[in-house]
Amino acid sequence: MSTDARVSKSLNLSLFDSFLYALMVGAGESYLPAYVLSLGLSEWMAGLIATMPLLSGAFLQILSTEALRAFKNHKIWVGTLAFLQAISFIPLIFFALGDKPNFWTLFIILTFYWGAGFSAGPSWNYWMGHLLAPQEAAKFFTLRTRISQAGILVGLILGGVALHNNFKLGPFTSTFGLIFFFAFLARATSSWLLSRKHYEKNWSEENSLLRIRQSWSVFWSEKNKRNFILRLLPFQMGIFLSAPFVTPYMLVHLKMNYGQYMTAVSFLLIGKIISLWYFERTKNHSYLKAFKWGLIILCPAPIFWALGDNFIYVLMLQLISGGAWALFEIGLALIFFQDLKPSEKIPFLTFYNFLNAIGLITGSAIGALWLKTHPENGAQAYFFLFVIGGTTRVITAFFLYRQALKFAGKSY
Repeated sequence: MSTDARVSKSLNLSLFDSFLYALMVGAGESYLPAYVLSLGLSEWMAGLIATMPLLSGAFLQILSTEALRAFKNHKIWVGTLAFLQAISFIPLIFFALGDKPNFWTLFIILTFYWGAGFSAGPSWNYWMGHLLAPQEAAKFFTLRTRISQAGILVGLILGGVALHNNFKLGPFTSTFGLIFFFAFLARATSSWLLSRKHYEKNWSEENSLLRIRQSWSVFWSEKNKRNFILRLLPFQMGIFLSAPFVTPYMLVHLKMNYGQYMTAVSFLLIGKIISLWYFERTKNHSYLKAFKWGLIILCPAPIFWALGDNFIYVLMLQLISGGAWALFEIGLALIFFQDLKPSEKIPFLTFYNFLNAIGLITGSAIGALWLKTHPENGAQAYFFLFVIGGTTRVITAFFLYRQALKFAGKSY
């Protein structure tokens, strides 16, 4: 088989891999906050457990750069981490079928989950940089993201239907145990697909196997790119002042059953799919324009949660928010893919994951502290978070977009 044929096959395998990965997210990761609530843990704990392991996982992936030097092969490294991420569901399956885990046990399991996922990301991006021509990036990543959103939607619906009907099968006496097993199978299969993709040994350049201190030097030496990451930190803090607490708000205060919750989250994904479909059909695929409009719509979105609680209203809000999220995410992905040099990808994305996680955990910790100290306020406590979160997004987004233009070498 020629090199071109192997590359084409690898890109198709990447699309299948993204679908299976998304099934894991939809059926497994999406229902972790609901699982935490089912254990009897508090609403603020449910929000915190959704983000707190992100920071420890991101710190773990910085340390893992030393392990990548030992592997000296990005393909084996990414495939191994994908399988380790799948394995992280095994203790969740065990606990779903028997004794309930406490908060810190869940924290350790999810640290392992996010650490494996974060560690795989920079090397996967570097690997794809050798498989995919820059001029094809927008088209490919838009299609891949649409497939991914469809996979999340399928996983979400399967998990939601199973939970709503309290479905059990064979040895799985808990529905959560069953959907976590499904998530394990999806991610394990995606790791096998990764092992079938093309990779050449000479792609393991020395500048892609840097030590931690060398990676930090690369990150810090590029002023505009570094500052873009630093501008993202307060914006993500604003996002996660409220985002992790939408699930507890819907399940506890809006008293949604699992079927309604599944429908609400599905509308978020449908909004993403529609938005990506539109972006794919625009002639110039302007990722900076997508990023800008994603910011404009996303910033005030949480404020609208405080203005109504009708189920149809919630669905429309989710639909619009999903569209904004898709534009923001595809814009950010293409900024990183197209405007980072190959030698910069792993250092920048490694420290992006870490600094981004600091923003996430800071925002969610503030939100959790507010809910913990104001339990008597009920839904009003959530409304305060939604308004503050939206206001913080608006204030920080302007500076973020200006820096995005500098990152891409554009004027404003």
